[in-house]
Amino acid sequence: MPYRHTAKTEAERRLAFFEALHKEDLHQLADRLLGDEPEAIELCVAFIEADTRGNWHGRARAMMARRLKHCTLSTQQQTRLITAILGRFVSGNFAEQFKDQIRLVLHLHAAQVFAVARNCLAHPLDYPQAHVRRYAAWILAHAQQKPAQD
Repeated sequence: MPYRHTAKTEAERRLAFFEALHKEDLHQLADRLLGDEPEAIELCVAFIEADTRGNWHGRARAMMARRLKHCTLSTQQQTRLITAILGRFVSGNFAEQFKDQIRLVLHLHAAQVFAVARNCLAHPLDYPQAHVRRYAAWILAHAQQKPAQD
């Protein structure tokens, strides 16, 4: 039998680790955010970045997003969250309870989120998915309620 190279990159190992997490594991990780633990914050940021589809993973992301608003995030972590969540938004690759993630990026950088939402509505051929445009309209409704912050 020929040798197959099975070495995984760090990203592949991290994704496999996150894919294996169950509801109880994710809940415990999210609970650690209540103590503003730097290791838990980093793991939750990485989990939100990861494109996992496991049972309860969408709900875990929502819970983490709600709690991360009250945590001490580095500039790099904020940028990673904004990039991951807005990327998921414009691609239409999101599921239940995504509004909690959008609320997190609105908290982190509202002006950028509003600009992306306006772009989605202004260019319907580039963003044909109805759910993306619905969320963009929902986001812009917040722009009228809350002044954009940089």
